[in-house]
Amino acid sequence: MSLSLKTLTILVLVESAICNLQSAIAQDVEWRTDYNKARQEAIDKGRPLLLDFGTENCFYCKKLDATTFRDAAVVSLLNKKFIPLKIDANRNAALADALHVDRFPTLVLAAPDGKILATQEGYIETVRCQEMLQRTLASVSNPEWMARDYQDAVKAIASSDFARAIALLRSVLEDKGERPVQLKARQLLDDMEQQAAGQLARAKQHLDKGQTDEAVARISELVRAYAGTQAATEGGHMLTTLAGGPEIKNQQRAKRARDLLAQAREEYRTRRFLACLDRCDDLMTSFADLPEGADAMQLAAQIKNNPDWMKQVCESLSDRLGGLYLSLAETLLKKGQPQQAAVYLERVVQTFPGTRQAEAAQVRLAQIQGHPTQAVDFKK
Repeated sequence: MSLSLKTLTILVLVESAICNLQSAIAQDVEWRTDYNKARQEAIDKGRPLLLDFGTENCFYCKKLDATTFRDAAVVSLLNKKFIPLKIDANRNAALADALHVDRFPTLVLAAPDGKILATQEGYIETVRCQEMLQRTLASVSNPEWMARDYQDAVKAIASSDFARAIALLRSVLEDKGERPVQLKARQLLDDMEQQAAGQLARAKQHLDKGQTDEAVARISELVRAYAGTQAATEGGHMLTTLAGGPEIKNQQRAKRARDLLAQAREEYRTRRFLACLDRCDDLMTSFADLPEGADAMQLAAQIKNNPDWMKQVCESLSDRLGGLYLSLAETLLKKGQPQQAAVYLERVVQTFPGTRQAEAAQVRLAQIQGHPTQAVDFKK
C-alpha cells in the first residue's frame, strides 16, 4: 500500500526534526556540576578544568550558553580536552569568594592539580574563547621532549642511575609548569630528595657517634649518587669541612680526586663531554699534584682534539646558557619586572630556535603578554 504525499511529508519532517535534535544534543557541552568529582576527574584524566561561574538571572551567562558554548569547535575542545564545570555562584558562594569571583559570567581555567591558569570576566566571543582554550592546553600539554626525558628518568631510576634521573627530572620541571608529566616528575623528584635526605641523616648519625670514616664514606656516596639534590649539596659542604680535619685531610682529598676522576671517565664513556670537561677542570685546578690531575689533563685533551665532540660541548653550553636566561627571566618576574623578563625570553627564542628552552620561553612570553599564570590554588 503506497503512502500518501501528506504522510510522506510528515515522515520527512519528523526525521528532519530527529536529526536536528540529535545534532543539537551532540553540540552540548558535557557540563559537570559536582565540584569535588570534577576535581578528581581532572586529576585522573590529566585534563585542565574550565569553571563557568554564573547565576540564574544573569543575562550574559545565558547568552554565553546560547552562543559561544554552542559553537561546535568550542564544544569539541571542552568535551575532549577539558573537564567543564558549571558553578551556580549563589549556591556555591564560598567557592566564588575563594576565587574572588564577583562578576558573572566568569570563566576560571585551571591545571589538573587545581592551580589557576587564567580568569575571564564577562561574556567572551567564540573566537576569543577558542584562543583562550588553546592557550591553556599549550600550557598544560606534554611536549614530546618532556615526555621522553621523563621516561628516561624513570629508566635511570630503575637502573639506580639516580644522578642522571635527577638531572632529567629537573630539566622537565625547568619552566615550573603544571603539565601532567611535570606533576609526575615533581613527585618523583620529591621522592629522590627524601631518599637523599635519609642518606644524609644516617651520615650525621655516624658523626654523632664519632664514626668519621663511615660518615665520610656515606656522604661521598650521597654526593655521587644524588647529585643535584639539596641533601647532596649540604653533604658536599660537610665533606669540605670534614676534609679540613688533619686526621683525614690527605686521605679524603685523595679519595675525592679518585671519585671525581671516576665520574669524569663515566661521563666520557657516556659521551657527556661538557660534564666531563667540567670535572677535569676541577681535577686539574684542585688536584694538580695528584696522579688524578694528570689523568684528567689527558682525558680533557682527548675531547678537545676531537672536533665532533667539541661541537657537542658547544651545543651543550648553548643549552646551559638558554636555561640560565630562563632562570634570569623567572627571577625578574618574581621581582615584578615583566618587561625586562620578556627581553631575555625573546633572546632565548631568537638565539636558540627549535630548542626546548625556546619552547619554554614562548609559553612564558604568551603568559606575560596574554593571561599570566596566577599563583592561586583553589584545592579544598
